[in-house]
Amino acid sequence: MNWREDRRADEAAHAALARQDRALAADQRRQDAAARAEQARRDRAAAAQVAAAGRAERDARRAARRAARRERWPELGMAALWATMIVLPIALAWAAQAQFALETLGFPAPLNHGFPAAIETGAWLCAFEAHRRIKRRRSAGSLPRWMWMLAGIAAAINAAHGLRDGGVVAGLAFGVLSLLGVLLHSIRQGLDREIVSGRAGQVWRRLRYPLLSLAAAGIRAAREIEPDTAWRLAWEDRFGVGPDSTRRDRRLARVIVRRESARDRKAARAGEITIIDGRVQRGFSTEVQAYVDAERAAAIARADEAVAHAESIVQGAQDALTAAGMVFGPAALREGTAPAGYGGYTGREQGELVGRPAELLTLVRAAIAAGELPQYPAVKAITRRFEGFGTPTAQRVRDALRAGHTTTHDAAGTDRTATPAPMSDASGIAPDRRVA
Repeated sequence: MNWREDRRADEAAHAALARQDRALAADQRRQDAAARAEQARRDRAAAAQVAAAGRAERDARRAARRAARRERWPELGMAALWATMIVLPIALAWAAQAQFALETLGFPAPLNHGFPAAIETGAWLCAFEAHRRIKRRRSAGSLPRWMWMLAGIAAAINAAHGLRDGGVVAGLAFGVLSLLGVLLHSIRQGLDREIVSGRAGQVWRRLRYPLLSLAAAGIRAAREIEPDTAWRLAWEDRFGVGPDSTRRDRRLARVIVRRESARDRKAARAGEITIIDGRVQRGFSTEVQAYVDAERAAAIARADEAVAHAESIVQGAQDALTAAGMVFGPAALREGTAPAGYGGYTGREQGELVGRPAELLTLVRAAIAAGELPQYPAVKAITRRFEGFGTPTAQRVRDALRAGHTTTHDAAGTDRTATPAPMSDASGIAPDRRVA
């Protein structure tokens, strides 16, 4: 191959590489365009979703405002009706009083309206101030009473004016006209008070249950409690159950209350019910007397058992001392020279112990002499035999017995416990300790 062929081969290879690069670039451009188109589509979809959400939110707010307006329309209508019915009597009474001031009292034309203003404004000032306080959940105080007092003064003046000019009918009409606006405002104020205090159903409660309402009012006046508590107590007084019960339960409870009342009246006449600390309660005299008698009998029995046990202990100690006296002699017991093997002691124990330990030592010595306890009894054996003494006392007695034990030394130099003297006859009584 010559150089020309090599050159043509290189040019062909370069041309193929250029075509391949152009194809790759064109493919990359197509991919980039597709990616940009997809991103643009996604952006448009997201924008459409945001716009749709915004429209939905605006529509929801608009619907809520329309619903609120629709809900407020009846309230606004009722408020307008109340205002009309309250203001209309005021306007009529105002016109009549202004004409009376102009024609009868001789006030000039602009000043004749000051007369109704002076009469009516005081009552309405108290009324609106009470309304404002109730809306703010504050006490109206004595404002309602002063409102009615001032309204009554205005009604009396208007009635006298109508009676002078038109007779009894005109006077009555003017008086009622003066009080009508205040009465309507007071009714509306009472409804507002019930709503603010959370007891909006009390008006219907008074109409539906007048007797129970009177009973609850009496309970509240007597006990100074909350209205809801008084209402519940009134129900329980009449039906025996609260207002939350069903009609069936109330009917059954009334039957039960009648039956229990009849039974309690019989018990009261029989003296089984009495008054204790201002409360009506059952006396329980029979039950209490039976309980007291049973407790007294049990206490007497326990005391008798304790006395018998103590007498048996004392008798046992006396028998032991008698036996020891017969064996060792009374003088040996008094002098403390009885052999240790027979329960004797050296005399030092009793001198070292006083009080209950000394008493227990005497009893233990008697028990040792009678053979009921070993020569050196343990603390547990002493406390088991004499239950009335504690462990510390028994320990002192044990130590005293051991400290008072005598020993002798044998020829080997070892200690040996002294043994009792040998018995001389079959009776087991030592010759030198035999009772004379």
